[in-house]
Amino acid sequence: MEENVSEIMQRITFSVVKYLETKTGVCNVKLHERTGTTKEALSSWEQKNSCLLPDDLKNYYLTSNGIKLTWSVKIDSSNPYPLGLMYLHPVDDIMEITGKSKNKAGKTVTKEQDSDTESEDEDSGLKKPSFTSSYRIFELDPCAGLGKVCLVYRNSHSGCSEIWFLDRSLRWHFLVANFTTYYRLMLLHLGLPQWQYIFTDIGLSMQAKQWFNIYAPSRIQTDVSQGRTYEHDLRDSLSVTPNQLDVSKIFKGKNEKKKPPVAQQINQMVKKRVVQNRQTGLVNPRLVPLNQNNTLKGSK
Repeated sequence: MEENVSEIMQRITFSVVKYLETKTGVCNVKLHERTGTTKEALSSWEQKNSCLLPDDLKNYYLTSNGIKLTWSVKIDSSNPYPLGLMYLHPVDDIMEITGKSKNKAGKTVTKEQDSDTESEDEDSGLKKPSFTSSYRIFELDPCAGLGKVCLVYRNSHSGCSEIWFLDRSLRWHFLVANFTTYYRLMLLHLGLPQWQYIFTDIGLSMQAKQWFNIYAPSRIQTDVSQGRTYEHDLRDSLSVTPNQLDVSKIFKGKNEKKKPPVAQQINQMVKKRVVQNRQTGLVNPRLVPLNQNNTLKGSK
């Protein structure tokens, strides 16, 4: 019996929607159903961009043309608070990004001088990407203005690529070696705000850490002495195969201490954030938009 779109989406997200719906305070869990794209569309993208997509990414897009999963939290009678976001562009929206932007005079200027000047990523030892002709860089997820998840090619004709994160200050951070591993990590972190920053020397903001402590406590551990947050059991998560992915076990905290009720924790955080938003004039409580001067444009 052929699966319908809803069943396919549940399968490729490993039923993370059902898991989220069991969590206290979580509401409005919405997985936008997307049918798979066609081989012709993938071939057209490759011809247009003179670049071969990696096989695992193509196989994913044949099943689902990108993903958008959102969820909120709600306390008492307050309005839902947008929190989680898992997102990947549809294939036609995967655009190459360059180190160029428009200045106030409308002239095109390069951002290469503003980007990361370090030659190697400290954790992986890999040479960092740069906005030169040696690299092809495509945006997979704009991260709601908090950075960019990018598909990076050192040799576009080989189809070999890596997944890197470009932060708001235009610094590069290696994430993983392939799309499959990145996709698993996205699910493991429930699309919580700033989750990609766990893999950087910047780490999570205090507010993001609080959300992780509530909804994914086993995903992080805090090094108090250095004030940095590191991925918890990262190697284990990278080696997990799709059939082994059990969200109920993955997100269960180890040695969890007794905490205030989840509703109480969320209520305190939401109230604090609302006060901060009123003081700063921010409209969306979840996000801080990417600085306009540092925005990288997609080339069509």
